[in-house]
Amino acid sequence: MNAIFHLNSFLEYGFLARAMLAGLLMSLTCGLLSPFVVLRRLSFSADGLAHASLGGLAVGLFALGASQVPTLSSYLVSFVFTCGVAVAIAWLSIGNRLQSDTAVGACYVAAFAFGVLLLSWHNHSTGHLEHFFFGSILAVNPLECWLLAGLAVAATLFCFIGWRGLGQWTFDEELAQASGVRVTALRYLLMLMIAATVILSTKVVGVLLVTALLILPGAVGTLSGRSLSHIVLLSLLAAMSSAAIGMIVSNLADVPPGPVIVLVVFGCFLAAFFLRRHRDLRRSRLHRQNSHDL
Repeated sequence: MNAIFHLNSFLEYGFLARAMLAGLLMSLTCGLLSPFVVLRRLSFSADGLAHASLGGLAVGLFALGASQVPTLSSYLVSFVFTCGVAVAIAWLSIGNRLQSDTAVGACYVAAFAFGVLLLSWHNHSTGHLEHFFFGSILAVNPLECWLLAGLAVAATLFCFIGWRGLGQWTFDEELAQASGVRVTALRYLLMLMIAATVILSTKVVGVLLVTALLILPGAVGTLSGRSLSHIVLLSLLAAMSSAAIGMIVSNLADVPPGPVIVLVVFGCFLAAFFLRRHRDLRRSRLHRQNSHDL
């Protein structure tokens, strides 16, 4: 009976309904992008952009005077800042200037430190940073829901329109380039989508947890799927079900939603990993048995 009361509260209270909607929209975007982040080995880049977004959020919130409530202008400035970090990483990685992981590490720590310094200076303490690190999904406002909805539509169109090129580029970049796929454009578009995702998702789950939602659903899909479409569908299922279950569990247990969502999707990852391991071991035993019989 108590559980039913908590579940009904999502319909009765506007802030809970917005939190659930924001979580589902965020998980839809992350579920779509995650397989390409994992298969193209962009996990560290996504993590770097997630941390660098703190600098963008700080500039967007306080340089424009929006000290408490984010505005459309503040999100635009945050997006431009984070995209600037992504461009800097790409420029430093051209040719033999720097290894890509070194470029990512150098840029994201500088942007992250700048964000911490600016937020601490403005608030005269670091206590306010907790919301940026771990998110505040229950404080999501209608503007952020609309922005998350627009981002989900953009991610869906990106995958739908560029599906063929994305499939070729994901599994064989050289063959895709030889086939006429605009590999450079796809790479930059994907990085821009990741930048937009980390900026908006930071409010939902925080800087420290958004990376998990850009990696773990795709890892679940790659462990269980046999084709790109199957991988993306499984990634979407893992992301969206984790968001819904995490919100419900956090409401029942009265704990922060962001970490719960991440732990649920991590549980999905562990389940997929051990199922894949069991399947591989069984296949190996059958192969040895067939070889012995021959």
